[in-house]
Amino acid sequence: MMQQKLLIMGLIGLTLVGVCHARGRIMGGAEADPNATPYAASLRVDNGHVCGACILSETKVLTTAHCVHRDGKLIDASRLSCRVGSTNQYAGGRIAYVESVAVHPDYYKLRNNVAVLTLTSPLAFTDRIKAIEVVASGEELPAEGSEVTVAGWGRTTEGTASYKIREMSLKVAPEAACLDAYSDHSEDSFCLDHELKQGTCHGDGGSGVVHGDKLIGLTNFVVGACGSRYPNVFVRLSSFHDWIQEQIA
Repeated sequence: MMQQKLLIMGLIGLTLVGVCHARGRIMGGAEADPNATPYAASLRVDNGHVCGACILSETKVLTTAHCVHRDGKLIDASRLSCRVGSTNQYAGGRIAYVESVAVHPDYYKLRNNVAVLTLTSPLAFTDRIKAIEVVASGEELPAEGSEVTVAGWGRTTEGTASYKIREMSLKVAPEAACLDAYSDHSEDSFCLDHELKQGTCHGDGGSGVVHGDKLIGLTNFVVGACGSRYPNVFVRLSSFHDWIQEQIA
């Protein structure tokens, strides 16, 4: 069944409410303004982009737990780094190195899929490097059909990774559609609707979902192929607010 074919994929990005224009745009989006996503970081393993991440403070970065695992094992922190302060995953900004990784204690097969990275030295905040606030514990999701913003460096419609971060608007999907796509859907997750051949894709995992200047979710996975008829599935951060704050403290 399609519901069992869950592939770990990530966030894409483009901003204007959604039409898929020319070839080469990430599953339907457009390059973000240089100052539009100062909270976004490119998470790297052995200096190659693997996922997105979000800056929480001068020394803490949030991503999904599956992004820091390989073959079921936690990747050593010495292999991890983040490029911050640049929309280009290959250049600009600065590289911040990772000292340690805290994975949610109940993480298992895409459930409780959050991790907080501690950097070796504090970031210097600028117009292009800023922290983002995580939504409060228990806070309701935006209403069904509400637009939220996603951004990332994931795979484009041409099948290659985007070198510039892209943003796009997606809509909060109905609960019924989320359950249809993901039978294990619970209060720890939510889904976003997209047009065919749009949505999140490889390389976007761990990237942020923003509504009203607050971080409400992280890209978790897609069901089937990128841009399929099913909504994309995201980590609902209101369920993990308290644990995240413990890591920041």
